[in-house]
Amino acid sequence: MKLLKVKWMAVCLMAICCLGLLGIHTNTASAQAKAPLLGVNDVLLDSNTVQPVMKNDKLYVPIVILGQKMGISASASGNTLILTGHNRSFTLSLTKGDVFERGGRTMVPIRTLADAFGFTITLPSSNLYRIQNANASLSDAQFVNTFAAEIKQHATVKPGNTGNSKPSSRTIYLSFDDGPTAHTSQLLDILDKYNAKATFFMLGPEIRQHSAVMKRMVEEGHGLGLHGMSHQVKKIYASPAAALAEMNQDNEILFQATGKRTSLIRTPYGSKPYLKKAYRDQLTGAGYHIWDWNIDSNDWRYTKNPEHFVKTVLSDIRRLKKQGRTPVVLMHDKPSTIKVLPQIMAALQKEGYSFEPLNNNLTPLNFWNDHR
Repeated sequence: MKLLKVKWMAVCLMAICCLGLLGIHTNTASAQAKAPLLGVNDVLLDSNTVQPVMKNDKLYVPIVILGQKMGISASASGNTLILTGHNRSFTLSLTKGDVFERGGRTMVPIRTLADAFGFTITLPSSNLYRIQNANASLSDAQFVNTFAAEIKQHATVKPGNTGNSKPSSRTIYLSFDDGPTAHTSQLLDILDKYNAKATFFMLGPEIRQHSAVMKRMVEEGHGLGLHGMSHQVKKIYASPAAALAEMNQDNEILFQATGKRTSLIRTPYGSKPYLKKAYRDQLTGAGYHIWDWNIDSNDWRYTKNPEHFVKTVLSDIRRLKKQGRTPVVLMHDKPSTIKVLPQIMAALQKEGYSFEPLNNNLTPLNFWNDHR
């Protein structure tokens, strides 16, 4: 009898641990330090896009993004969030309980979402949650085997390596618009020489035309951003839906070239004056984060005399640093810019600056001060 009692206690303890891992109650340091990967049926989701959050020992997910993957739609009526899908309907209060907003996204507990719509949650490997219903065809073991490379990469990246919300006083964010181009490899060579990472806000047609260089960009840890498709005011700003459609199409082309999507966007000519609230609501509601800059190199003005903007960029960076502000520098993927980039990099490196890519853990910098 005593032996049976001991066995029963062991089973109970194991069950409690499993429930904790599934987000019902968990106090593990690893769960708090790093958000897990998420899978829905037979698809592994991009953690940079989904951005789950641990709060009060529960795992929360953005309802709009994850709902789309689960076949669930969300709408708000007053203070009530209405979820529908799979011939079911479920409501949550927007002012009480387990619903909150993070970065313009409505976050709900993953367990609540799964239970309400008949999904189960498993933990196929450490720090990987899989949500599934009858539409899943892979076993957990097959799922892990299919996405082994992505799971391994996620496990080997230490928390904080890719997401400093508090950059050091010597951090600079270089960004390059309008690429990739036939010259991007040269640009990457220069960045590599100075052990620098940058963020590229790229146009869909250019990604498609110069897709070969994209693999290197990803492998070397540079930031991936979207710049739309047309770069024409009358097209991309024709309506909020048009702006969103261009970014979504750009993102799909990026995915085809790299196997990755991104939530970082920069609209052509910057967010002002065109990107009024209705446009921003549409874009942020789809999970995008809008980035502008606080230093404009004006390199597009001086393609024939690029040395002209080198001193200006350096002085602007030093001025912002004295003000305690982190520089986000706008440049373009152009031969003239590439020609003088080593001068800029060498001067800044000598002064002890480091160059990092933009990421989802940073508060977006834009002309509207829209921090979603």
